[in-house]
Amino acid sequence: MASKDPIVCHVCGFKNAFDATRCVSCGAKLEAVSADYSTEEEAARRNQQTGFELKWVAIAFVIYFVFQAIALAVLPAVIPAYDPFQNVWGILISSLTWFIGGIVVGYVSPGRTFLEPALAAVIATIPTIGYLMWRTPGEPGGGLDPTIMAYVVGGFIGVMLSLFGAFLGEKVQGATRGHRAR
Repeated sequence: MASKDPIVCHVCGFKNAFDATRCVSCGAKLEAVSADYSTEEEAARRNQQTGFELKWVAIAFVIYFVFQAIALAVLPAVIPAYDPFQNVWGILISSLTWFIGGIVVGYVSPGRTFLEPALAAVIATIPTIGYLMWRTPGEPGGGLDPTIMAYVVGGFIGVMLSLFGAFLGEKVQGATRGHRAR
């Protein structure tokens, strides 16, 4: 490798100046590469999270809060037929908001941030389950009254969806911003 060759970011694939210490595109720390990576190693490194920032956990939590406030408080007040508090619909709607929020955070955050939205979803699960249990009426004489385990499983699904959404947002970010070096 010649000393004047551009350094390709191992996170996003952006071609940086030969003397750069951080990627201009995503901010990842650039490494001096002395050997070529195999195709498998290169693909694995491209999809690894490079760090962890609590700032993105807080941002994801705020995004989830706003989306859930709209889905669980505003829409039921505006649309009388919309009732997310019957059965398990509230946690399923929350899971969908976490998925969408994960996409948003994955798209707007620099570098690789898969874990931050998932941790924010774990944190958001606790007040969401409490709120849904408080708002979901028990149906005397039948019907589905969700158990705590149903809410926990739904919350777990939401966390996994937020992780997948963040990964998807990262992929969309790389594709739309044209930072791939191929």
